Amino acid sequence: KSFGGITAVDGVSFEVREGEILGLIGPNGSGKSTLLNLILRLYEPNEGRVTIDGVDIRKVTRDSLRRSMAVVFQENMLFNMSLRENIRLGKDGATDAEVEEAAQLAQIDKFIRMAPKGYETQVGERGLKLSGGEKQRVAIARAMIKTPKVFLFDEPLSNLDAALRGRTRLELAQLHQRLGATMVFVTHDQIEAMTLASRIAVMRDGRIEQLGTPEEIYNEPATLYVAGFVGAPSMNMLQAVIADGKLAIAGSDVRITLPARYAGA
Repeated sequence: KSFGGITAVDGVSFEVREGEILGLIGPNGSGKSTLLNLILRLYEPNEGRVTIDGVDIRKVTRDSLRRSMAVVFQENMLFNMSLRENIRLGKDGATDAEVEEAAQLAQIDKFIRMAPKGYETQVGERGLKLSGGEKQRVAIARAMIKTPKVFLFDEPLSNLDAALRGRTRLELAQLHQRLGATMVFVTHDQIEAMTLASRIAVMRDGRIEQLGTPEEIYNEPATLYVAGFVGAPSMNMLQAVIADGKLAIAGSDVRITLPARYAGA
């Protein structure tokens, strides 16, 4: 995908497996949000295609695509109505039973008859001051009521404080276990990706540097970029050469005998 001669996503190809959580991580400008918008069909790719269950999303109507996906954004706007009605907005013709089931799964069923604080003037609805995590759960319930094929999360926890991020991460993991849903989420938070994702795609300059499990990304980085980007504190890098089966650290007398498989390197 290009914008005015600038390539935002370049040669990216991957498959999200049914029931997994795929995390897209990378610095600002790495292409992860553009990639999410391509999946949402907010952008059309200059080349290539996006498919769900083998069907090119450009060959289905936007209404059909909207029903098959559910999105939770970084900013979760709640409207001037009860939380029950906020959730109901996620699906045309949603029944009370569907609303209550979604609210129960998101663990906000005990106050769905209330309204967000500031809207308590509505008849029969008391105002409720919601934390950032509770607002996110309302947004998640609104997404869940669709029973979509794919959940998409765009920096869903970035506006929360550290303690609340930790609790909400756990809640998202538990929600995934209950639903067995396919999820793709964008984040710049490595801890979030490492603890939530089944697999992680590390992005840089519109490309995927490495795609693998959290363990593979952390223990077996495919490039120096991944090695330096993933982990806190970041990995130290030393210049070295291999000679006679030994690793010689530049600027020092250190020599490290290498395993036999590197003897011919």
